[in-house]
Amino acid sequence: MRYVFFAVLGYLAGSIPFAYIAGKLKGIDLTKTGSGNLGTSNVFHQVGKVPGVAVFFADCAKIGILLLLMRLTGAGMWEESLAATGVIAGHNWSVFTRFKGGRGMTVTLIASGILMPWETLFILGILGYGFFTKALALFCGVSLLTWPVLAIIHGQHFSRVFFALSALMLGVARRLQGSPELDKRPALISTKELIISRLLYDREPHARV
Repeated sequence: MRYVFFAVLGYLAGSIPFAYIAGKLKGIDLTKTGSGNLGTSNVFHQVGKVPGVAVFFADCAKIGILLLLMRLTGAGMWEESLAATGVIAGHNWSVFTRFKGGRGMTVTLIASGILMPWETLFILGILGYGFFTKALALFCGVSLLTWPVLAIIHGQHFSRVFFALSALMLGVARRLQGSPELDKRPALISTKELIISRLLYDREPHARV
């Protein structure tokens, strides 16, 4: 029951939809605008730079504060990993927005920085390369694949390997789900092309961000 408690606690914390709130304050439903993603990038492009930065730090806080408080109160490695996994799930499928959400990269990165700091430095290098080559979405996917590999190679505790594998599966599931509300693809776009666009580029074929 202790493990279940922390997983549910993480899910509820992750479900706080800061991006959705930022959009609504400006009269914008982000689930139907831009990429349809309730995350920092969509806020930045559709709402504004300042709200985008605010949402980024708010999303960092909801995972960072939870894990740091757990560590201060003596929570074990499994409790931390389950709570972190719960936060990603809540962020991706928030109970407060009819199970719509973001892609989970921000919360995954912050959680990884706390749980697996050395591996996270390598991941930051991958993301940095993706940013400067303007292929960030693609290299976010590469990062998801890399996390469990690094955890295994570095001999991390199985709870950390579990977290990394869970982050990969949740990230892939969210990408494949896409944003059906924005599915306005031309008739010539096949289902295969749609899946490739979502999986590799994390967007609908017509979406800009």
